[in-house]
Amino acid sequence: MNKKVSVDSTQVSADGIPAPRQVSSASARPPAAAGSAARWPVGLALLLGLALGAALGAAGGGLWFDDQAGRQHDAERQKLELALDESRAGLAQAHAQADALQGQLMVEEATRKGLEVSLQAAQAELGQVSDKLAFFDQLLPPGPAGSIGIRALDIEQHGPTLQYRVLLMRNGADDKPFKGLMQFVVRGNRQGKAVKMTLQPAQAPAGDVPPGANASEDALQLSFDQFQRAGGFLSLPEGFTPQTVTLNVLEGSAVRVSRTVNLSAAD
Repeated sequence: MNKKVSVDSTQVSADGIPAPRQVSSASARPPAAAGSAARWPVGLALLLGLALGAALGAAGGGLWFDDQAGRQHDAERQKLELALDESRAGLAQAHAQADALQGQLMVEEATRKGLEVSLQAAQAELGQVSDKLAFFDQLLPPGPAGSIGIRALDIEQHGPTLQYRVLLMRNGADDKPFKGLMQFVVRGNRQGKAVKMTLQPAQAPAGDVPPGANASEDALQLSFDQFQRAGGFLSLPEGFTPQTVTLNVLEGSAVRVSRTVNLSAAD
């Protein structure tokens, strides 16, 4: 009968001494311990991956939030800068308007002061005229109610013109103003002959215009209630030598009052 011979797989060394049998750690461990050791690195890797993902997500979210906040900050800053520029422009415009109003106010103030001075001078002159008229009323005898009187008449020769100044008054009160016309009649010599003529208004020489003077045809018109002061210039013909001038105050065609001035006596 044949017998089975088992051969030990124990290796024999060169000296003939059997070498100890090597057993792997995996085969030496129990099966349960080997499975736990295999699962532990995988779980740790998952935990580390989750932690790393969370960290990266948090970092990315922070960066996104910072970017959005920076953009919003820039937009708000641009809005504020635009509002500031608009406010500065409005302030500059307001300053310009204030300066213009201040200049206009200064001009108006100067004009007002000038008008006040002129008004005061006119009031003072009116007061002096009123005083003079009151004084003349006391000296001169009163005429009939409503009669016209020549209270003052002055005539001077200036080259080819005669300058006149006259003050007319009316005694008493009347509902209607007196309306009339002044007529100047001159007598004199021209080329050795006696001449009588009615004079017409002339243009006043420069610098010789008296208060109330007028060179138009209306200068001889009269319209007043109590008194009227008039003045102006009369034109003389060429080569004419005046001797006397008579002022006639006409109402229509009727002579209400007249007065004559001797120019030869004045010379």
